[in-house]
Amino acid sequence: MGRWRTHVETWLKAEQQGADDAADAAFGHVFATLPAVEPSPAFVARTVEAAWAAAGARRPVVPLAVAAAALLVAGASGVVLSLALAGGAARLLTLATALSSASLLSLLTAGTTLAGWSAAVLDAGTVVAAAIGNPYGVAALTAIELVAAAVLLLLYRLLRSGVEWRAPRTYCF
Repeated sequence: MGRWRTHVETWLKAEQQGADDAADAAFGHVFATLPAVEPSPAFVARTVEAAWAAAGARRPVVPLAVAAAALLVAGASGVVLSLALAGGAARLLTLATALSSASLLSLLTAGTTLAGWSAAVLDAGTVVAAAIGNPYGVAALTAIELVAAAVLLLLYRLLRSGVEWRAPRTYCF
């Protein structure tokens, strides 16, 4: 511990005498003899945990703050414009605001409807996947396909045979 102090005294004497090369060398010796300061692993762990906690706590607040600031700026600018403009221009501004809010409402409704339809399609896909994944479902689908193919074959033969209809008769029951 006392060794770095002698290097400091040597460095200061060299600086006072104006010997730049000796002062630089002594200055290098001062820092070479200082003990390295390293944080303990517990300190590093606590610091990392605190940094992640601060980042996690700040993350949800930022978008909300940005949205609130945007609404505040838009509202304040609308009030200033409506006060600054004449009556006709204020009506135009009010009409534009009403139109944009109605458009936004329609867009949100369309997005909600789209989300509902996509959920229905996903549910149908899940049901089909479950039916195909089940061996009994595969057997049932194969049987349905065979019956459908037989019906199409019979319909094709019926249309090619040239069936003629006789005069319609009235049937009494």
